[in-house]
Amino acid sequence: MTAPSSAVPQIHTLDRAHTRLRHAVAAVALATLSLLLLLTTEPQIGLTWDEPAYIVAARAYVGWFERLAVDPGGALQPDVIRRFWEANHEHPPLDKIWSGMVWQFARHFLDDLPAHRLGNILLTAIAVGVLYGTVTSGFGGWAGVAAVVALITMPRFFFHAHLAALDVLAAVAFFLVTALFWHTRRRRSVAWDVALGVAWGAALATKINALFVLPLLLVWILAFARRGFLIRRVIVAGVIGLPTFIALWPWLYHDTLARLIAYIRFITVDHWKIAQWYFGEALMPPPWHFPFVMLVAVTPLGITFLALAGVGRGIVAIRSDSSMQREQGAQIALWTLGALVPLLALTTGRTMVYDNERLFMPAFFFVAALAGSGLDAVGRRLRRWFEWRKWPHLATPGVALAGALLFLPHLVIAAQMYPHLLSYYSETVGGLRGATRIGLETTYWCETYAVALPYINARAAPGAVVWVEDWSHDVLLTYQFLGRLRPDVRVALAPGAGSLFSRYGLEGTPADIADADYVIVAYRQTGFAVHAKIERWIVGRQPVLRLERFGVPLMELYEQER
Repeated sequence: MTAPSSAVPQIHTLDRAHTRLRHAVAAVALATLSLLLLLTTEPQIGLTWDEPAYIVAARAYVGWFERLAVDPGGALQPDVIRRFWEANHEHPPLDKIWSGMVWQFARHFLDDLPAHRLGNILLTAIAVGVLYGTVTSGFGGWAGVAAVVALITMPRFFFHAHLAALDVLAAVAFFLVTALFWHTRRRRSVAWDVALGVAWGAALATKINALFVLPLLLVWILAFARRGFLIRRVIVAGVIGLPTFIALWPWLYHDTLARLIAYIRFITVDHWKIAQWYFGEALMPPPWHFPFVMLVAVTPLGITFLALAGVGRGIVAIRSDSSMQREQGAQIALWTLGALVPLLALTTGRTMVYDNERLFMPAFFFVAALAGSGLDAVGRRLRRWFEWRKWPHLATPGVALAGALLFLPHLVIAAQMYPHLLSYYSETVGGLRGATRIGLETTYWCETYAVALPYINARAAPGAVVWVEDWSHDVLLTYQFLGRLRPDVRVALAPGAGSLFSRYGLEGTPADIADADYVIVAYRQTGFAVHAKIERWIVGRQPVLRLERFGVPLMELYEQER
């Protein structure tokens, strides 16, 4: 007996509702697991170069909102804006506002550093759930799970996802705006134009990377969905996004034009010069191919293979006669653009390019999405092969084994590198040893300093001076501010350098490497090239502490006898 025809649509509606609920539960579960994993591993992740500036700024911005709550008129005065918002005004504020507000709450049950990092960890976890939902919408639940696993097991991304810094949040904002567009691409309402504009403006107020989202979407629309309301959406979003960006940045409330021009100059021609160690040379900036080479060098080989399989699947799907497959191809094309555009933006020679993968972090979300669709394609082919061989009972374990073989190698390497995942390199370049041999940077961003602190805290004489690479002193001062470095230890300052923590009474001590009792040397070859005195100084000296992986030194601590 069959169901009445009038009942069939209702059954389908119930099935769709059940499926949506199941995927929503899975998205929340994956986001929660990511949150717990990042919180559990946070204590092992060393403080990095940018975090001190953002921590100080987050505290200042939250202080301004407290002032705004009790004295709105006074808080908006130019001198008050300057006092609270001058800290790190080189970069937009939204991530620091969010991190500071979360810190205000979280510091009651977490130590200061994890409390400052929690805001970014939360948003990363939310983006994980959105990644699952976006990939699942076109390719099914297992593809969504594979995309999430690919993202979280990328060692460099996993490291950055813990930090109170802008880079992963710039990636989150870039991806979320793109995902919002995708999920609303069939809805004609102007309300979605406005929503996209507000989202894009908020992304711009996170970091400049978001500037490229709307051009990316316009290219995709012209190639795959030439509909008037979608072109209108991008235009309206652009019109709404710019005032949203300004509204979210109180620093721009006064001297707006001058400060906007200063910001544009900072991100184009006035940024301080930072070199990049690339194939054995300190370059400023490196050649156009640097971001493409580095993406391959720091992305695990298995994930690279799956992402390329996803791109191949998209090419085939776009040419298909099936409307469903063409839709899948269009989605893969959007992800491919999302992976390429952050790289292409760094090939112009118009902006400084440095710190390895950090500046193209948005690409990783889209690489993960491509890998999810790629693993789904590989799994389907394997299932068909097992069925052709008349081994259908082996299909599921066979696909699971193939997935494990693709992910296991980089997980093993990452476990051996942990927690120093900024030194992870993929099998493509021979791991850390191979990367160092061909002239890629061994480490960067000062995260290894944490390993030296227990030795200094236990053995340093009162008032001992600790020297680190010029302009990296704020990392040690932050450790001191957070109570992780003894308060009597003096941190050496380079000539002309100041302290971010002077308002808290931590000034540092002007001193050169020869004046220090302890010298921390991180194996960032760019630093050696720019500050040749480091290599000259360590010649003939033996460290009292060495951190290494696979026989490659990452950090050494030297003690000078007086």
